[in-house]
Amino acid sequence: MNSILFATDGSESSKHAGEMVKDYLKAWPEAELYVLYVTAKENYAYDYIPDVIDRYEDQIKKDIRNTVENQMYTEWKNHVHFVHKVGHPSTTICDVAKEKNADIIIVGSHGRGFFDRSLLGSVAHAVLNRTELPVLVAR
Repeated sequence: MNSILFATDGSESSKHAGEMVKDYLKAWPEAELYVLYVTAKENYAYDYIPDVIDRYEDQIKKDIRNTVENQMYTEWKNHVHFVHKVGHPSTTICDVAKEKNADIIIVGSHGRGFFDRSLLGSVAHAVLNRTELPVLVAR
């Protein structure tokens, strides 16, 4: 295992997935970890309150980066890289995984049931269907 992509949105399920990443880093301490945060392009509130959305996104990005670099993975600090992209989350996750030659993608699941997924979609589900790489979905 040379490269791991951990896609996070800062949610509780992502934090749980982030803890599972540690198991992979312990098993493969030389692996490069890419922690990806994607700002969704299709944010409808942006049309109405762009300044608020920009500040909110900037704060989330800073919080995730701080947590990743200074709290969660300090043991592997030289192998951890924070990546921020703007785009459609599932497509961007798959594109970055390919770009970074990831051996595995790790994402959190919000635990939505069939009904919610059919209405709202699921980033984890879409990643599973878009990539040929192994995907670990943590709840």
